[in-house]
Amino acid sequence: MENLDYIQVFQGEEDIAEGVILPSGQLALCWHGKSHSHGVFPSFTRFQEMQAQRTGRCIRQMDAPLTADNCSRTFYLQRNEDWSGISGTGLVAVGFEFEQLTMLHWLDSQGSTFWYESVAIVERVHGHEGRTLITRCNLVPSFGCV
Repeated sequence: MENLDYIQVFQGEEDIAEGVILPSGQLALCWHGKSHSHGVFPSFTRFQEMQAQRTGRCIRQMDAPLTADNCSRTFYLQRNEDWSGISGTGLVAVGFEFEQLTMLHWLDSQGSTFWYESVAIVERVHGHEGRTLITRCNLVPSFGCV
């Protein structure tokens, strides 16, 4: 499992958004600020083209910061038992903890993307009583990371 490619968007020196490039090639982006929003762009290239039209905008690929518990922000859903018969078993989704939200992108042919308040809610919704586990990428040794 690998971490997702992480980008930040700057307006001058101000960090105004962060995003990750999904396995599908799409870009999941979370804008910062009081009226933050989030969404998925068709491709990173298309997003770059749009931002190039904005004066003072800069996109930088960076190392994603760790969570407060020193865990990777990228995680996967490891489904050990598919009781619903919908998504199968194995690695079924990839997620990322943004500053204000958590994104989950399904690794099936539809590649749908959903947004949640936290990883805990992702686990509550999709954990199916322990049948699906949250697995972090490239763990940094720390108590509490799984």
